[in-house]
Amino acid sequence: MPSKKILIAILILCLLTRVYSLSARPVDHDESIHAYLSYVLEKTGKYHYDPAYHGPLLYHLTAFVFYIFGDSIFNGRMVVVFFSLIGVLFASFYDRWLGRNVYIFLFVLIFSPAILYYSRYMRNDIIVLSCFIAAVYCYFRYSETSKPHFAYLTSFFLALMVCSKENSYIYLFIFLTFPIVYGLYNYRFNYFKDKLLKWDRNKIFTVLGCILVYLFVFSFFYTTAFTRINGLYEGTFGAIEYWIKMHEIRDHWEPIYYYSKIFFEYEFLSLALFVGGAFIFFEKFLKKKVSKFECFAFYWAVLSLIIYHILNHKVPWLTVHMVAPMALLGSIYYKDNKLTRLTMIVAMVVTLLVSFHLCYMDYNNAWKEDLVYIQAQPSIVKLANKIIELKKDGKSILIYEPKNDYWPLPWYLRHYYIAYSDHWIPGFDYVVTTVRALSKVEKHGYKVIGVYQGRPGWYYYLLKKIK
Repeated sequence: MPSKKILIAILILCLLTRVYSLSARPVDHDESIHAYLSYVLEKTGKYHYDPAYHGPLLYHLTAFVFYIFGDSIFNGRMVVVFFSLIGVLFASFYDRWLGRNVYIFLFVLIFSPAILYYSRYMRNDIIVLSCFIAAVYCYFRYSETSKPHFAYLTSFFLALMVCSKENSYIYLFIFLTFPIVYGLYNYRFNYFKDKLLKWDRNKIFTVLGCILVYLFVFSFFYTTAFTRINGLYEGTFGAIEYWIKMHEIRDHWEPIYYYSKIFFEYEFLSLALFVGGAFIFFEKFLKKKVSKFECFAFYWAVLSLIIYHILNHKVPWLTVHMVAPMALLGSIYYKDNKLTRLTMIVAMVVTLLVSFHLCYMDYNNAWKEDLVYIQAQPSIVKLANKIIELKKDGKSILIYEPKNDYWPLPWYLRHYYIAYSDHWIPGFDYVVTTVRALSKVEKHGYKVIGVYQGRPGWYYYLLKKIK
């Protein structure tokens, strides 16, 4: 592990990159739903798991933060910031397998454009990744020491991971199949007889303890503190069924090269590390000189790349789940010499420039930045402020959208009673709508007094009653 002073400096650096200007970027569609549902949970205690909006952990923790510190978007995004720190903290412990090369892995976790951008974003992906990094560390420490507390911590972080987002089942598949694949590689079919079927009392109690830890954490969040037993089904079979359906209907479909384009644009450092690391891994593998940790890093990276490229559902935030294992594999095999040192310095500097430009300057540019996805534009904040101004003046306002496509407005207007509807309701002084219902509202005697871009190519119209 790095010295305490270095570790503290790394964590402070990580924190600063996450919290600097954290509230500047407007809350986008998905973030606003996550924040609003957390706000409702904090105010009413009501929560219902829906796989479309992902796991319960983010909502429960954010609701707690809102209760303690208030319901601002800065505080909402701080849950993800906190888990980003957890991931970097446990990754620093990987030095027992990476040596000084751990700093390369840490650099990627802190400054990768994809990881940094979505560490400042109220989504579940950084929580999932960080929990897995922690679980991997604890698992390998248990393998080395047989100390039960490492096994229990592994189970704890895996449970938190699964309570965060449904792609955690991909991580679980990788995590649970690796020991079998690695065991068969080393011991052939004797692995089942010599390892899996040999149980003593300590192993039995450890496994039972892990199961109890996992079930308690999983049940607590998916049943909202054991108040909704149906949550157990919803968080397992229901979640998997939903996302299989999304795959079948090609929800958010993108071509198979979608992530490759993002790698070349933003994650060239991790891509280069992976390519170089894969070649060295194969050389060592053929000579049977690879460690268990090296095999795991390769297994994690390759399976992640294959699975996420095959899935029809392709979105930019899923990039983080490939970038981390790619960087880990390459970090293991990095060798410092004049050529690699110069190449690494150049790649790191360019990565910093790209990352800082994306995260602190061009974060709203969903037209040209492939890592930015249907980002809400600053004008939506102006619309929300205008609605609040009209509300304070005693005006009645209807937000009318036939498909309920009015996010992120409910988050920005959460402190005011505003009418939302997917069908026409007469009698309001002002109406906010989209192109879907604009002509209908105008026929009822309303005139457009303002046009606001909600996200690229999607506009909201503010209309006033004139007759």
